[in-house]
Amino acid sequence: MTVRVSFALLTCVWSTAAIAGAGEQAGRTRTVLDGVYTQAQAERGLKAYTENCARCHRDDLRGNPEAMALTGARFTETWREDSLFSLFDHMATRMPREPRTTLPTPVYVDIVAFILQFNGYPVGNEELTADNLKAVTFVDKGGPQPLPNLAIVRVVGCLTPGEKGAWRLTNATEAARDRAGRSTTPEELRVSGEASLGERAFPLQNLEFLREGFMPEAYSGHKVQVKGALVRRQTDERITVTSLETLATSCP
Repeated sequence: MTVRVSFALLTCVWSTAAIAGAGEQAGRTRTVLDGVYTQAQAERGLKAYTENCARCHRDDLRGNPEAMALTGARFTETWREDSLFSLFDHMATRMPREPRTTLPTPVYVDIVAFILQFNGYPVGNEELTADNLKAVTFVDKGGPQPLPNLAIVRVVGCLTPGEKGAWRLTNATEAARDRAGRSTTPEELRVSGEASLGERAFPLQNLEFLREGFMPEAYSGHKVQVKGALVRRQTDERITVTSLETLATSCP
């Protein structure tokens, strides 16, 4: 399969826009291993990719120094354990760069289908659509895996004081991948506020640098939404906090 590649998609993950709400993680029931696109759709995606994506990502989707590859280990690590909507949204809001144009939504979805096929994910009997992107999780071909170290995540839980001025998030949900570690939206807070608490606990770090005048004591015992980098250690998983917002002034 030969393509001319043109679009400088996938810059640094840290710059990606906020997308999926907290409830979407639990709502996903399919992965890209389940065959979420058709052969005809992938063929349309190949044509669109050839016409719109040629100069930056090359025939083999390996990219160039200014355009991240759309295949291989780094590509998988960047997008895995997140909904396909994240990849689609990054494409649809940023690409192609040169010339800067916006393609119709179905064309972007077709290109996602082509990228999945190029990466060896199975063909299915139903087309991928803009409406079902959030219900499909992108995973490694070996199946779901723990989130990568330093992935930006979103967690809901109870802000709890610890020893020697330390703070923890207790009764916390599982960490869900997030693409906007320093910002949130009213809709995202609404969904997080409705989320049930979980059984996880995460030590929190960086609270003293969160924002000027921030006092964690004022949020003690609150149900909160925390965003930050997930730090995996031998003894625990902790979060370097970049955002903390109150959802309720008490935890059930």
